Amino acid sequence: MITRKVIKTLYNKYKKLPPSPDCLDMALLFDAASQHHNITIDMDGPVDTLKIMSIDPSSPFHNIALDRIHAIVPFEEWVAIVLHSSIIFLNRKSSKVSVHIRTEPPTMWEKIKAFFGR
Repeated sequence: MITRKVIKTLYNKYKKLPPSPDCLDMALLFDAASQHHNITIDMDGPVDTLKIMSIDPSSPFHNIALDRIHAIVPFEEWVAIVLHSSIIFLNRKSSKVSVHIRTEPPTMWEKIKAFFGR
């Protein structure tokens, strides 16, 4: 089960990009999720991109530059694609997609302003 603690751990563990997109476990992604999500890699453009066809083409998560992916992490029912400020979860058994977008916690100044703004 993927909890907030697991999501926080993913962001902390994969803070930095790998040395090269070749270091990502692409085979895991294709073995586990390509059947339901029709995943392809487009190497024709100026930047190599991962295309997830189960996500709406108008979504910013439909095309992802390979050099922006921090990690690909398997779970029992999901495969996570970890980016800097978001994680895309692809279901292994269906075409379900879930996206977690990291929000920045309020700054100290924002907390003080909110406290006195009551």
